[in-house]
Amino acid sequence: MLFEYSAFHPLGNLNRKKLEAFLQQVWKGRYVAYAAEFLEESATPDEEKQYQPFLRFDGNEFRTQNFIGFIQQDGETIEIYPKVFKRTPSASKELVLDHIFYWFSYCSKLHFPVLETALDKRDADSLPELLIWHFANYTAEVIATQPYSQYEEVTEVLYSPKGRIDFSAYIRNGITSGNYHHIDCVHEPLLYDNTLNRVIKYVCRLLQNSVNLASTQSLLQQITFLLDEVEDVPCAASDLDTVSLNPLFTEYEPIIEWCKRILNQQLYSSSAYDSLQWSLLLPMEYVFEDFITGFIRKHFGNVYKVHAQKSDLYFSASPRAFQMQHDIFLEHRKTGEKIIIDTKYKPRWDLNQADVKQGVAQSDMYQMVSYAYRRGCSNVILLYPNTSEKLADAHTFSIPSGSGDSSVNVKVCEVPFWSRSDYRKVEKDLRVILDNVLQY
Repeated sequence: MLFEYSAFHPLGNLNRKKLEAFLQQVWKGRYVAYAAEFLEESATPDEEKQYQPFLRFDGNEFRTQNFIGFIQQDGETIEIYPKVFKRTPSASKELVLDHIFYWFSYCSKLHFPVLETALDKRDADSLPELLIWHFANYTAEVIATQPYSQYEEVTEVLYSPKGRIDFSAYIRNGITSGNYHHIDCVHEPLLYDNTLNRVIKYVCRLLQNSVNLASTQSLLQQITFLLDEVEDVPCAASDLDTVSLNPLFTEYEPIIEWCKRILNQQLYSSSAYDSLQWSLLLPMEYVFEDFITGFIRKHFGNVYKVHAQKSDLYFSASPRAFQMQHDIFLEHRKTGEKIIIDTKYKPRWDLNQADVKQGVAQSDMYQMVSYAYRRGCSNVILLYPNTSEKLADAHTFSIPSGSGDSSVNVKVCEVPFWSRSDYRKVEKDLRVILDNVLQY
């Protein structure tokens, strides 16, 4: 398995020039999960124009960066997995995939349909196969239980008025030719053969040529069968811009988003379904942050108001400048107690107990203390992913103010993010650890 920040690896059958062009297209088009947040928080005007950040190339070799996921092109697949498993040789791909989809189940920014009942599915042995399986499983279930029909504008010649009459067309085509009984009408019938269903059917046709798993093939065939009455035509992501979902069909939102992601990266001709190339590339720091946010919201939301990426304050009030942004901001529902949480996807591999800084970067400490004083909050928590089954001991730094009348307590903790045995262990242990960590 390839991990984040790997050593240089040979390209094999992949063409470097073509692969670089595709990755640049992906980056330029921002067809990356978390793209908006990633750009807002880390990009400067110069960085907006930068070269794609996913892979580094040197001759006919490449090196992975801080993104996990996969790249599929010309029948070849590059899969990149989280570095937290890098020092665990016994970790199988099945175990890693289970963890990844477990994390996804708590992520709200990813907008991918992960079915909790399917987290133990082990037939697929690659990330793209498992992603497509989840997409197909979810889509088949939604279409079967809630078929989507949409009002779409249709222009046709009728013998009696319906909707509104297109008088210019009627005069041009009917009256001037003596066909007074041919009335050009514009109306909006409720159609099952609509834009959204055509796109879904087309995407499923594309994916059928990219999977090997029999159960996934069966699901994709089931979807195309359910959409048998829908016209089978090539589609583009821009077609979905005209789709406005009724609130009754919110289950289709993740389907639309993923159809867009696939089609935005797709290079195809109008006559072929066999040229799918696509990728899913996720900056792991955002996966870790989003997972922790979702976990706290689900299990501790009854105690705390959970604000993700809270950014309502500036260091300078007049003029307003230097905006603050907290990964997670908690407010106790009864006491009003405030807690700032910052997630640091920086595994402290070789933490030395004699290190008085406890592996915390000085810049991170500066940032957290300044946030706390500006927010009027005395409690800050820095969360790091575990580097082994045994968590390092938590440590609290007490930072006094210059006047000595107040202090900020910065608690530094490792939390269970992965396990050598089962993701269920993470679920159980993380609830216990966070319950303890949040007690000040």
